[in-house]
Amino acid sequence: MNELWTRLKQRKLVQWAVAYAAAAWVVLQVLDMAGNNYDWPHAVMRAALGVAALGFLVTLLLAWYHGERGAQKVSGAELLILSALFAVGGFLIWRFAPSEPPTSAAVASAPAPARHAASKDATASAGEIDHKSIAVLPFENLSEDKGNAYFADGMQDLILTKLADIGQLKVISRTSTMKYASHPDDLKTIAQQLGVATILEGSVQKAGDQVLINVQLIDAKTDSHLWAQSYTRNLTNIFGVEGEVAGKIADALKARLSPVELAAVANVPTQVPAAYDAYLRGEHYITQAKAGDMHAALPKAVAAYQQAVDSDPHFAKAWAALAFSQSLLAYSHVDDSDATRQQALANAQRALVLAPDLPQAHLAMGYVYRFDFADYDKALAEFKLAQQGSPNDAQVDAAIAYIEHIQGHLQAELVHLQRAVALDPRDPNLALGLGLAWRGLHDYDRALAAYQRGLAVAPDDPEMYRYIAQLKLLAHADVDAALAVLQSAPAALQSASDIVFARVSLLLLKRDFAAARAAVRDLQPGGRSIAPIDVTLLRAQVYRLSGDAAAAHSFYTQALASAKAQQSARGGQQGETWVRLHMAEAEAALGQKTAALQTIQKLMAAGQREHSASVVAAAQFALARAYILLGDDDQAIAALNDAPSTGFVGMSGGVTDVQLRLDPFWDPIRKDPRFQALLTKYAHPQSVHGGSTTP
Repeated sequence: MNELWTRLKQRKLVQWAVAYAAAAWVVLQVLDMAGNNYDWPHAVMRAALGVAALGFLVTLLLAWYHGERGAQKVSGAELLILSALFAVGGFLIWRFAPSEPPTSAAVASAPAPARHAASKDATASAGEIDHKSIAVLPFENLSEDKGNAYFADGMQDLILTKLADIGQLKVISRTSTMKYASHPDDLKTIAQQLGVATILEGSVQKAGDQVLINVQLIDAKTDSHLWAQSYTRNLTNIFGVEGEVAGKIADALKARLSPVELAAVANVPTQVPAAYDAYLRGEHYITQAKAGDMHAALPKAVAAYQQAVDSDPHFAKAWAALAFSQSLLAYSHVDDSDATRQQALANAQRALVLAPDLPQAHLAMGYVYRFDFADYDKALAEFKLAQQGSPNDAQVDAAIAYIEHIQGHLQAELVHLQRAVALDPRDPNLALGLGLAWRGLHDYDRALAAYQRGLAVAPDDPEMYRYIAQLKLLAHADVDAALAVLQSAPAALQSASDIVFARVSLLLLKRDFAAARAAVRDLQPGGRSIAPIDVTLLRAQVYRLSGDAAAAHSFYTQALASAKAQQSARGGQQGETWVRLHMAEAEAALGQKTAALQTIQKLMAAGQREHSASVVAAAQFALARAYILLGDDDQAIAALNDAPSTGFVGMSGGVTDVQLRLDPFWDPIRKDPRFQALLTKYAHPQSVHGGSTTP
């Protein structure tokens, strides 16, 4: 044994092995750092490890051989042989190693950030969850005063916002986590549902000015603590806790922060206790508003944010939140006055003056441009700036997707919605949006899968049944099957506005006018999309098609008055697209040809000016309907012929052969050979092949 050790030392085998191991370790560390920063596939590191192992064996052989000769020197020929061995070995390891999960064509064509998030989602679905992924569960309110729940909710939001600024993390949005308990028993199941590796739990106890915050980061797979910390503060020194927590989480998950991200995480938005407290109240109310309680919670959020900026006029994030909540007032029709629109714009501008790089300020400005001024180019530019600073915010991706949709960029819309769903997998609204995107691309299988995903999360959402029924109609032109989908909804939902509205529309397609008249009497405004003017116009359509001209005239008159009132409330602006569409149809039905055509021309011009493909498509389709109501069949056919075939308009998702073939509205021109030709023009391949579309 001693003799063998002596010979090894004579050939310097130990020295060669140690030197090679040290060099290989340095090279592998450099490759690992580069791989993390540039998102190299795992196959690169597998190949590098294999080559390093092969090289170690070759090094030992060369050391033994040269030690025997007494010359520790490698010849040129040996270097060439060594390089060839490495190349062949690396190729074989790369060629036969397990491949990465495939990505869709849409993901492959996406920008780098979107590809990264979409690939994370694909990996999670394949069972490999990114270890740098996290979900923040609702913080428990341990205060004796249960009215302090807003403080716990707001603290969770602040930490989430800070984490969303870190590009290397996958952070699940609050919409997906708010349904869970603060300290659930089965973390592993929840982590699988959300597609994350770690869970952050927390509690907040507030008594007067004293605050105790406990947080713990848990590995969901092993149920072990990765990090935990308690913070005892008061309202005068609590500022910055959320940044400290986000920084500790990033360290625990080995996420590297850029200098810009470090500055964003460390930034303290205010040091005024009253402003901080009011801002947290606003966050609490805005969460309630987003959950559906717009009319009650939204004004409270606006008031709280206003109190925050009154307490600290330099609080940029509060100015942004105030502008965003005011823009929601118009979107939800709580207050769509011109004065509120101008206030929202001024407040968003103030936020950007105070903090030009603040993602929330750019997001708020984008929403003001979108909701209040329909300036979609400016809105998209602001949303993209927001995404640069907050790459893990599902709300930003959803906002970008909306603009891409109305501008006709359906593939880009799809990529952003897929990324948003990956970051917020239990948000039924995002599932619904994803389904609509697939429907617009006439991929009904994937649309159905998205709708059913949303229905699984929100089984009591009547809107899901409405859209699944529409999909059944589009895929198979089967009105009875679509009605059956509505009938399958729970009994408590049968009187919901979305269900009744869809049922009346389908009964018209079935030409069961008596049943449609009976059903429309019970229809009331409600849900997220059935406004009073929608109800009035649908009643007018039902009575017109059933032959009651007097009743139809009365309802069309009411609809026109309602549309004009809404336009007047917006300071003389033309108003939202759907209001203008309703106005044009009512004007045409009442024989006001000049007014109807002018309304449509203004709508068309607005769509072209705003680069909105969806508005242009809607205006062209409205023109065809107006000519039918005016009795000009030739112009109606010409307008239909020029209408783009898109997934934007109407009950069945745009101008399709199904819509034209079934809707009795087109009966005046149904037998015209030119109309029959349009049925062929607007036919689309149907991707649902006999599968059930019932929920």
